[in-house]
Amino acid sequence: MVILIVSACGSKKNSGEYGSAGEKQITIRGTIENGADQLVTLELMEPSEFVPLDSSRCDRKGFFRFDIKGEGPNFYSLKYTEEGYITIIAGPGDVIEVKGNPDNIYPYSVTGSEASRLVGELALEHRKVLDELREISEKSAMLMGDPDYVIKKQELNASFDSLTSVFHEYSKNFIHDHPSSLSILIALYNQFGPGLPVFHPLTDFDVYRFADSALYANYPENHAVMALHSQLMTALQQIEHQKASTGPEPGDIAPDFVMESDKGDLKALSELRGKYVLLQVWASWSKPSVEENRFLENCIRQFNPESFAIFQVSIDSDREDWLKAINGKYENWIQVSDLQRWESAVVNLYSIERIPANFLIDPRGKIIAMDLFGDDLKKELMKYIQ
Repeated sequence: MVILIVSACGSKKNSGEYGSAGEKQITIRGTIENGADQLVTLELMEPSEFVPLDSSRCDRKGFFRFDIKGEGPNFYSLKYTEEGYITIIAGPGDVIEVKGNPDNIYPYSVTGSEASRLVGELALEHRKVLDELREISEKSAMLMGDPDYVIKKQELNASFDSLTSVFHEYSKNFIHDHPSSLSILIALYNQFGPGLPVFHPLTDFDVYRFADSALYANYPENHAVMALHSQLMTALQQIEHQKASTGPEPGDIAPDFVMESDKGDLKALSELRGKYVLLQVWASWSKPSVEENRFLENCIRQFNPESFAIFQVSIDSDREDWLKAINGKYENWIQVSDLQRWESAVVNLYSIERIPANFLIDPRGKIIAMDLFGDDLKKELMKYIQ
């Protein structure tokens, strides 16, 4: 896609003018509060790069203007503050007005483009969540060394999970409420932080599929939409591959593995052959996992240790967090971890998609049940162990 620059701030050409190649002019203009001589830059946002288009300094009243020619609609980055940039969605013939402040990018206002207005609405909600998550992260860092660190960290993790869950639902509703707007691509690709996307094509395949079906029908030649369609096709292939290679199921022999324990020695699952074994996968940062551990503390006391054992695998990444969560409470369990979080060998070996997850294994090493929690687990154990 080729976009030609017509002029910078202060151009007097009228919006709607056609270029020699048949491309229609796009005007992006606005006022920056107290923005005299403020530098404003405009870039085209391609799926894999930002392409610089133009830059200019505002006049003494903070006014700026860009006139460009191009196909569309497309995504543009408008930057006038060190804090970040705002996203503009513009197409041929659009005249878009922006009002902002160089000291604080949010909130800003956009008129002349409903899609850009929706992006601004979404961006404000996203920023609120990011600010709250940053506060949680800062509190967590300050608590290091606190004697009640584990308990307080669990409370902070619960707050983190609640905030991300609420924004995940908000973003999902945003996408379903505006199916014909390119703004939903921003909602689809937002992140809570590096490596923490709001949506993932494998775990949120239905959301990706909905966005793709809505946008591909309306904007089949848009580069970002084409990239989404390609990503969806790749995700579909991965899902089909996963279906063809699912993890072990009841009736299968539990795959054996060896992992380092909390004591520093190596432990193999097969060491417990001859007993009923609960293979439990958990993490200190998972509130449901921690709650299930409290139940297991009571559960294990009801069964003879010669007949029943727990082999627990943590998918933590921080050894200190893991050991503090154990805190000597589960010495009658085997505790192991390779500290690889979701890259842990046991995650791939047993196709773990969520935690807590467990597998009840009989004395011969055969899986007899999966993902039983609370009273359901106790009832199942009582079938085999008196």
